[in-house]
Amino acid sequence: MRTNKLIVAAATAALALGGLTACGSSSDSGSSTNGTVAGGFIFGGPPEFKTRTDGIPGLKKNYGVEFGKYKVTDTGGPVTVGALKRGQIDAADLFTTDPSIEANGFVILKDPKSNFAAQNIVPIINKTKATDGVKQVLNGIQAKLTTEGLGELLDKIQNKKQDPDAVAKEWLSSNSLGTTGTSAKGVTLTVGSANFPENVVLADIYADALTAQGATVTKKLNIGSREKYYPALAGGSLDLFPEYTGTILQYIDKNASATSPDDVYTALTKALPANLVALDKAEAQDSDAVVVTKQTAQKYGLSSIADLAKKTK
Repeated sequence: MRTNKLIVAAATAALALGGLTACGSSSDSGSSTNGTVAGGFIFGGPPEFKTRTDGIPGLKKNYGVEFGKYKVTDTGGPVTVGALKRGQIDAADLFTTDPSIEANGFVILKDPKSNFAAQNIVPIINKTKATDGVKQVLNGIQAKLTTEGLGELLDKIQNKKQDPDAVAKEWLSSNSLGTTGTSAKGVTLTVGSANFPENVVLADIYADALTAQGATVTKKLNIGSREKYYPALAGGSLDLFPEYTGTILQYIDKNASATSPDDVYTALTKALPANLVALDKAEAQDSDAVVVTKQTAQKYGLSSIADLAKKTK
């Protein structure tokens, strides 16, 4: 069922790109709306990236980068990857753990000014549900999550087409975290996820581990972007969500300036509403990145985000 939802979501998002044709980007014609490399580019990403602090506004503020057009695709998923491969967009917002980057030879542009803050995985939970047993289960998961491990989970889901829930159960078992017990007995939680594979499998990991420890868990997966799920989390209709420290901080506090893992986490714990709490952050990070094809990087001499602001001849 979850796999079908992902397919439907991807197909729906693909319709949004229906008006684009292959090799239809403005950069192909050599035109530029502002005399820079980026001015001739179509950028693709989720709706929130267009307005959030470290998205398009951050790229303009920190690097002077202004893209010619913005096309809404999906959140680091197959629609974005496909559009980049086909030349329907010239640059994209993808996640650094995305296996499609290596598989397609995409180039991650360096971010020397730290436009993208640290993005450690962190469970955000309703304070009333954060019993000692629940915290023990979730913090045990956090201690085992690594950036490399996230990439391996995504490879199984995206490239090997395995079911996210099956991948989650296998990961819990291989890390000795899937045993049954009573640590979370008596707790009832609704666990949510955004609509991209990594977030789904993280939600499955949290939910399955808590279920094994006696909790009564309902899953609400593939909800959509942060604008859709965060009000539910803050309002109490969702109890637990896998989040990313940097983006959730900047979503809550538009003036947040922290960038290092510890500083971002500290700022997040202070910014969350009183009914929510952040549990342990994982070593694992999955940051947003500006990504281009190898061909585009070579054509325009791109290695850093700053190179997108170079003047064209």
